[in-house]
Amino acid sequence: MSTASNALRDIRPPLENFEGKAPPHPAWFAKALAAPTESGRVAVEGVDIVWKAWGQRGQPGVILVHGGVAHKQWWDAIAPFISAGRRVAAIDLSGMGDSGHREVYRMPLYADEVRAVAEDAGLFEAGKPFVAGHSFGGFVTMMSAMAFGEALAGAIILDSPVRPAEEQRSSSPPQRGGKTYEKLETAVARFRLLPPQTCETVHVVDHIARNSLKQVEGGWSWKFDPNLWAKLEYQRRDPEVLRDKARCPLAFFRGADTSLVTDEIWAFMAETFGPETPMISIPDAQHHLILDQPLAVAAALETLMQSGWGQR
Repeated sequence: MSTASNALRDIRPPLENFEGKAPPHPAWFAKALAAPTESGRVAVEGVDIVWKAWGQRGQPGVILVHGGVAHKQWWDAIAPFISAGRRVAAIDLSGMGDSGHREVYRMPLYADEVRAVAEDAGLFEAGKPFVAGHSFGGFVTMMSAMAFGEALAGAIILDSPVRPAEEQRSSSPPQRGGKTYEKLETAVARFRLLPPQTCETVHVVDHIARNSLKQVEGGWSWKFDPNLWAKLEYQRRDPEVLRDKARCPLAFFRGADTSLVTDEIWAFMAETFGPETPMISIPDAQHHLILDQPLAVAAALETLMQSGWGQR
């Protein structure tokens, strides 16, 4: 095992030392959690897809797409700060969060879920909405840009490594979840980020962990489908195909200290997608940049969406 792999393995769960107790949180996070929201659900191919939204219907729209085995509350520290004058919605993709599970998960179907939620939450009422996705959600965002990008103002991809086709994953990650914890506190303390990393915003991590769990017979378990990755159909896509078939402008974010979108991959992406594509690194942030630096990410999203970049 490499030194880097050993270092990742040795990273402890960020909430371990709190033993299930909620850490203190700053005033800005309390303000974010107190922001008014609306919730809803829409059926997509026989499965209920759940969403929550900030801001008023009839305003320009933004839809936020979480990462793998995550959920809509990952955006709770960001969405309220980009919802002034906007209608912002966050989705629970099927197999994750409070949405239903499927027998088979497919990327084109995830794009269908994104569009269905955008329509149900009223994001098209003021014209073309933006879509932004983190990690696995970034790949869903790219699929959305190819599937219905002509209806989008732009697609923003956050720390999703776009590699040459021969270097892309072609098999499922290890199975996760399925375990039942007798006590909520035990489960919260066991919550970890994937890939493993340190995270100083433990108040945000704690909020996410608690919303990742559901009560089941015998205790508490993670909400996501434990067989999600085994049931996901993979298809390698040439990066040039992603570039050429995207029907809206693309922009890429990464954490400046990310372990996934390395400098080499970042340079490849910049060369592939061209100088007209915004490439934004968030300082002092790792792969989970929306947790590491939520206010910086919110400010960068706001600046990009106001810049006129998405109008072509």
